[in-house]
Amino acid sequence: MKIGILNVATNVYKNFLPKLHESINKYFLTDYDKEYFVWSDGDCSSDLNINLTKIESKGWPEDSLLRYHYFLMKKKELLDCDYLFYLDADMLVVDEVGDEVLTDLLGVQHPGFHVNKQGTPETRPESTAFVEPSKIKQYCCGGFNGGSSSCVVEMSETLSKNIDIDSKNGIVAVWYDESHLNKYFTEVSPTKILNCGYCAPESAWSVPYQRKILALDKSVDELKGSHVNGMGV
Repeated sequence: MKIGILNVATNVYKNFLPKLHESINKYFLTDYDKEYFVWSDGDCSSDLNINLTKIESKGWPEDSLLRYHYFLMKKKELLDCDYLFYLDADMLVVDEVGDEVLTDLLGVQHPGFHVNKQGTPETRPESTAFVEPSKIKQYCCGGFNGGSSSCVVEMSETLSKNIDIDSKNGIVAVWYDESHLNKYFTEVSPTKILNCGYCAPESAWSVPYQRKILALDKSVDELKGSHVNGMGV
């Protein structure tokens, strides 16, 4: 079985990739072959099986918002994989992650909303990401998700179209691609949602689960000149 790992890394975020890939190779689905699909404005030298696509950095929030468009650049190659998993470049796998992630459509609890499960969805009806909060069973993070290749590609096609519609109407969803992801999950339910230990802040606040994947802290110096805020690419 072949696993595709998807990363978008522009500006200073490409500096996080070597440690992320090392941690994935050590802890993430170690029984299976993996191919790393990377979209970046830089080079990506590694002994791992890396499929690099050069992109131009568009700054924030486009570098994050357009991730699903980038995935479709490699649609044929992605469909050759059995499963696909997206991780933000500034993540780190710190414990064994195994077959529990192998499902058709995987979501992960947002670490800020494991209690208030409705989260902060897009509330403007003019956006394609609009969703009534009551329809959200669990607000999910944008930093780690995936599933079977066919389901992930189908999701990418839908979200890309919705983002394009918003763009033509001069709208950017409140939490960018994450807002669109959560709208999609109200229409196509995830077949599994993992707890927020699979997307745990490194130190910002604690989560009541074993921490498997961390969203790393980032200093101002690390992000200087990146034109990017918060977790993302």
